[in-house]
Amino acid sequence: MAIILGFGNSETKTARTIIQECLAGIKKTGHNAIKPIEKKNHKTCDEYDKMNRSNAPERYSRFWAFESGGFVKFSFHHINRRHPFSPDGWALLKTAWILDIEAEKVFCET
Repeated sequence: MAIILGFGNSETKTARTIIQECLAGIKKTGHNAIKPIEKKNHKTCDEYDKMNRSNAPERYSRFWAFESGGFVKFSFHHINRRHPFSPDGWALLKTAWILDIEAEKVFCET
């Protein structure tokens, strides 16, 4: 992933951590393991979105997962609430990742 002002390695680490959590869930309980992780992530991000800028975490990531034929595509919205070049502080970086479940390999599209 190219470095974009206001975003960086923390978004890459967050994406990889979430993907590994989903893979571990799949290996443990099957393919239905991703939805509860996704729901929990959305609930947390919804709470952060409603918070005052000074109280919200500076950065957080929301994801969606789409499974098809042994692969999972992850779409991430990485949010920066205190971006220096945004009048209201909000900034967004979108990334996409592919997980090959059988090979346990992760590929970053963007």
